[in-house]
Amino acid sequence: MTSIHKPPTVSDDRRAKSIYRQAARVIYKKGFGATSMGDIADAVDLTKGGLYYYIKGKEALLFAIMDDAMEMLEAEVMQPASEQRDPELRLAALVSGHIRLMMQDPSALTILVTEEEGLDDVHRALVAERKDSYPRMLQECIEQILAKQGASPNVDPTVAAYSLFGMIHWVVRWYKSESALSEEQIVEQLTNLALYGIIPVSPAAGAKIA
Repeated sequence: MTSIHKPPTVSDDRRAKSIYRQAARVIYKKGFGATSMGDIADAVDLTKGGLYYYIKGKEALLFAIMDDAMEMLEAEVMQPASEQRDPELRLAALVSGHIRLMMQDPSALTILVTEEEGLDDVHRALVAERKDSYPRMLQECIEQILAKQGASPNVDPTVAAYSLFGMIHWVVRWYKSESALSEEQIVEQLTNLALYGIIPVSPAAGAKIA
């Protein structure tokens, strides 16, 4: 029996990963409900039969995409940030790393937060539990920064964490068409906004963007 803790595929090879990421781009554009397995097969240059070798159905594909998105977020953002002992540095690394990842390809990470209703109850609960680890990490950084300051500003760590999470996910909706800044300048601006505009920290933090 296939474990519910992993995407129900018959292959974890590079081809399967490629299929997940190409499928994510199709779903990101069309929406999960409007995307058929035939659409996915066309996008990855397979017959529908060939596609079913790698994935057992549409819901299984969605779960695999979300699992892949969390692997990217954990490996490329959360793990490197966790190596920063200072909470200000850790928060800057989380925000800047997440923005960069979103700018590279927002499809899977966006699906992770917008298409949960396409999952069955068991997989939805598994994804929600794993996905919540990221805003919890943001929240812990904010709590540590506030404790380090020894002050009691009117900042609720939970509100601040989810505000940052929403800000990062919204950037892909506007940055290409509405900003003359480069991607790296946007990363710097938004990371500084997180450090200065939401969390009151020392001016030196502006030089700490990873």
